[in-house]
Amino acid sequence: MKKTIYAAVIFLTIGIAATSCKKDNTTKTKTENPAKATIDAKSVVDTNKVANTGSWEFGQKFYTSKNGNITKLGCKMAVKGNFRVSLWDFTTKNLIAATTVNVSDTLHFTYNTISPTAITANTRYVISLNNTDGGVNKPYYTYYKKPGVAYITYPFTTGSITYEIGLYASSATSVFPNLNGGSLDSFWGVPDLQFEYTE
Repeated sequence: MKKTIYAAVIFLTIGIAATSCKKDNTTKTKTENPAKATIDAKSVVDTNKVANTGSWEFGQKFYTSKNGNITKLGCKMAVKGNFRVSLWDFTTKNLIAATTVNVSDTLHFTYNTISPTAITANTRYVISLNNTDGGVNKPYYTYYKKPGVAYITYPFTTGSITYEIGLYASSATSVFPNLNGGSLDSFWGVPDLQFEYTE
């Protein structure tokens, strides 16, 4: 009887150990929304204002520290409407992915799911937003760091994403934002993405 109990204990111990090892070997998917996280952290930027100075393509040049996929594109806008969000290759200026986001909530980010788009670590990309809807330029958010009204410090890192600089172009349609916003500028728009990777 004692031998049977002893054997059962050994069997259970081995089973638990095997299960624990199996769990340790499983990969975990991590998800990041860097623009939302930047605003929520209130460190790089801590306040905002609403502006409306024309039709613009607002962008952010960025790179990731890990390989992964962008699975959603989105934005936060100061008014309701339909706004084009685009992902570009910074070097070639080629459009990688785009979607029109229907914003019905001006207090939160809205995202559209896109086909998973592979992103290579340390490769430069641009995420951008056009503030024109139906041919009419719409008010947009600009986030900044007090006590200034339009100044933050680039580059800065949120999670796995590093934003290098703000970009823009004067346009009523979606175009690559090729004008350099300078090393001190604001966080405009705001476009965002969902980045997923495994660990």
